[in-house]
Amino acid sequence: MGDPVTIMDVAKAAGVSPATVTHALNGKRPVSEMTRKRVLAAVESLGYVPSWNASRMKSRSSGIIGCLAADITETFVNQIVRGIEQGLSGGQHSLFFVSGIEFGNDLKKAYHFLKSHKVEGILFCHHLPIWKEFNLDTQNSDIPIVSVNMDTPGMISVIPDNTTGGYQAAEHLYGCGMRHPAMICGPEDRLSVQDRLQGFSSRVTELQMQMPTLRYYGGYDYDHGFEAAAELMRDNPETDGIFCANDYIAAGCIAGLQKMGYEVPSQVRVVGFDNRDFSSFWNVPITTFELPLQEMGILGVSILKQVISTGSYAKTKHVLQSKLIPRQSSRG
Repeated sequence: MGDPVTIMDVAKAAGVSPATVTHALNGKRPVSEMTRKRVLAAVESLGYVPSWNASRMKSRSSGIIGCLAADITETFVNQIVRGIEQGLSGGQHSLFFVSGIEFGNDLKKAYHFLKSHKVEGILFCHHLPIWKEFNLDTQNSDIPIVSVNMDTPGMISVIPDNTTGGYQAAEHLYGCGMRHPAMICGPEDRLSVQDRLQGFSSRVTELQMQMPTLRYYGGYDYDHGFEAAAELMRDNPETDGIFCANDYIAAGCIAGLQKMGYEVPSQVRVVGFDNRDFSSFWNVPITTFELPLQEMGILGVSILKQVISTGSYAKTKHVLQSKLIPRQSSRG
């Protein structure tokens, strides 16, 4: 490989001074449109990547935003990080990502590792109640933190509206003919599960329908959906609409119903959540909700950059809507 392209190379190719290149790229001082175009053309042709290290050293800031996730293999993390990258594109900040798995699932250790690298702010991308694992005193912290995908007390949070999602699931199933509703929940300690249940139950009550008191809590997985469907239909054979806390549960539920001889959706309608990759080509394509994951990442990093810039940290909650995706599993 050859030597890296420098600002001197760009200046020479554009026929301007290195200072003019800097002004054209950061916009802090005016340059003519013709000059700016020459500089950008030189940047493009040479493949120059600006380094912000010098200016950051002068201001004693690193130009790095940290991102901490419990597990990078989670689909939701991939999508959120993609949104964060979009939010950082073309700006003066770089992303430093760590996963809890790198630290033996010790999120506190991962957090302090990020702080030791002088990041200017941290984005937590997670679905776990991390404040229960270690104390995050954001009010007295020397670094701003934004929580993405989890409503965290005392912290700026960017979250999906799971309550409204549950409400819309009941509305949709009712419109498809459901009159005897039920829900198969996921883990009882997940706030997303509780919020989806709350929204679903609220609309069911408004529609003057009854649902089983047993909540069928369990794992966020296929096996739980399969087993819970058998238990649900054994105890409540009149059930004709089931809201599942995620798509894995919905897939297992559909398979369980089919094994028992029920037809989906003509006899029992099923709705999932999260819009997993397999949902559209399951043997009965699953009606589901698509989370605004990339939008959450974009908004989260935008808020964090604003906090870094202004020094003002307000403990606010930003709620984004999920999108209903109707498919065959609910259409009777």
